[in-house]
Amino acid sequence: MPANAQALGNYSQVDCSTTFQWLQRTSPTEAGECTEAAWASDNPGYDVDAVPAARLKKVQMAVGPAC
Repeated sequence: MPANAQALGNYSQVDCSTTFQWLQRTSPTEAGECTEAAWASDNPGYDVDAVPAARLKKVQMAVGPAC
């Protein structure tokens, strides 16, 4: 499956945790999985609709063995 991107807000509406905290808890950790997150301001011009998604610059958090 090609890499994909998604723009998220600052907080999870489910439990009011930061988006980075929520991603750390909920991202898949199986072989081949990688979830990365970064601030939009650190990635000016990033196209979230591109397939496959480009790698992020200045990654703030990463989860999964394929990162």
